[in-house]
Amino acid sequence: MAVAGALLAFGAVSAPAHAEPAALSGTVTAADTGQPLQACVTVYDLSYSWVDSACTDDAGHWSVASTEAGVAYKVAVQAFDGKHVEQWAGGASSFENAAEYVAPATADAALALGGTISGTLTRADGSQGYAWIDVSKLDSGEIVGGASTWDGTWSALVPSGDYVVSFHDGSASQYAYGSETREGATTIHVEAGRTAVVDDTMLGAATVSGVITSDVDGAPVARACVEVKPYPVVPDGWGQGYGCTDDTGTYSIDLSAAGTYTTLVTDPEGRFVAEYNGNTTVAADAAPFTVTHGATTRVDTSLAKASSITGLAVDGKTGAPIEGVCPDAYVGHNGGFAQGQAPECSGSDGRWTLRGLGKGDYALFLSGAHHTSYMAGTWAFKADSQATADLITVGAGENKAIRNVKLAPGGQLSGRITDPFGNPLEGAWVSAEGNTGGRAGPGEGRYVAQTDADGRYTIIGIPAGDYTPVVYAVPWGNLAPEWSGDADTPTDATPITVKATKTSTFDAQLGPAARLTGTVVNSDGSATTEPWDGSIIAADGTIVGSFDVWGGNSFASTALPGGEFKLQLENPDTGQVVWYDSASSSVDATVVPLARGEQKQITIHLP
Repeated sequence: MAVAGALLAFGAVSAPAHAEPAALSGTVTAADTGQPLQACVTVYDLSYSWVDSACTDDAGHWSVASTEAGVAYKVAVQAFDGKHVEQWAGGASSFENAAEYVAPATADAALALGGTISGTLTRADGSQGYAWIDVSKLDSGEIVGGASTWDGTWSALVPSGDYVVSFHDGSASQYAYGSETREGATTIHVEAGRTAVVDDTMLGAATVSGVITSDVDGAPVARACVEVKPYPVVPDGWGQGYGCTDDTGTYSIDLSAAGTYTTLVTDPEGRFVAEYNGNTTVAADAAPFTVTHGATTRVDTSLAKASSITGLAVDGKTGAPIEGVCPDAYVGHNGGFAQGQAPECSGSDGRWTLRGLGKGDYALFLSGAHHTSYMAGTWAFKADSQATADLITVGAGENKAIRNVKLAPGGQLSGRITDPFGNPLEGAWVSAEGNTGGRAGPGEGRYVAQTDADGRYTIIGIPAGDYTPVVYAVPWGNLAPEWSGDADTPTDATPITVKATKTSTFDAQLGPAARLTGTVVNSDGSATTEPWDGSIIAADGTIVGSFDVWGGNSFASTALPGGEFKLQLENPDTGQVVWYDSASSSVDATVVPLARGEQKQITIHLP
């Protein structure tokens, strides 16, 4: 990477050691009276990383000396009189819109007089207890204030304007007054220096409960787990509630919202087949049910006995058993990870077992547990992919033993990861297969490792072949992911060859991250009130980043490389997929160009 130019343009990483210090200072006053205020300021760089903080003297003056000449900063200001609202120096209400101050500079702030929203929240049974409250702007959905309560009373200071108030008590969520949806919420008008009172009563939890039993003898199934999912089921979509059965097979789950749902019951011990409501293993065939606030919906399920596959993992040369090898099952030659499977890794005798399977055909992949084995993972039997693996057929309730699976030694990948100034980077993730983890989070994948305090890592047991590894730091941090050869995508990466029993090297110096921030609006320009999962996709189809729209309509992406990207949004509740900007397909999507280290703000319009 070209470090120097990118860093100076980015302004988000500390300047070189020879940079001269230059003070930022200012005065905080009340906009309504002009009088100085007791307040504290926090100075951020342009990547929203903390730089320094200070509080005002009796004259409202503040100063920090750790800022550097020629570097841009933003300043957040907060008063402590309970009357004047927090804002950014220059008058903005958000970091994205805040003025930039290039040190040395004066950053004065005149804080507006706010208004108060307060009230009492009562639970459905008449009691008071813990809850949290969000106050969001009526037009944009931006959350500008919040409060929590243990006794039902609450209060929040906000700028004058029109708002929507939402309540959450851990079992239910609603909007004032008594509405399940934002569209049904009452507009709360707040004037400067005045108090708007918002008292409300919670609607009560929508509860799903039932008993899980065995198809074999009708006996209750303890320790089975139930996930309540919105209906129709969205593949990999969010569940709305989760719980497990007690010794009597009974479960009970409180949902925050009424609606139409189904259940997925799994057995972590692999005794029974995973099953949706309606006695089916197919999500599309699941039976729905309706839940309402303040009521309990009963959903019982009877589970079929599971099948299992077992075998020995042995050294391909010596035939000796291998300890610590774990099995994974995939459906057929092109299906996904088999739902409900419960693997047991091999012991000293090389014996492994895979439980929790329904009848069907499976491709098996065996690899070392937690990346601790020097033996390379393999598809049974000696196949190089799921598409070419020998399928293992099991009948309903069958316990099937298969022939030995032979493993061969793998190679290893090691190296050192540094920051833009050559300092070791601890805690960065390296994936030999070039996967950044995505929504599953960092560390996902078969061949991954995390760097130590000296920035060093080693990945063992990698099958021989060519790889384009990637390194990425904390997804919400300030450093961009980078593929081998200082590339922004796997397509542009320089392949690294891994050979059995040999060590290959991949070093990298990470540069500043690019980032996207913005808002999502409906076709009429109003703020969306629906949740969206966002994926940021490079020209070669690689998902290089993500963002969430939840509890408002604003978003901020994970750390991104430079490049040209398309943005896909999926509604986790309905499965609807849209593309930026107001497109229904990737072909019609608008491309977003980003330079390395660039910070860009956009508005995503839904069709």
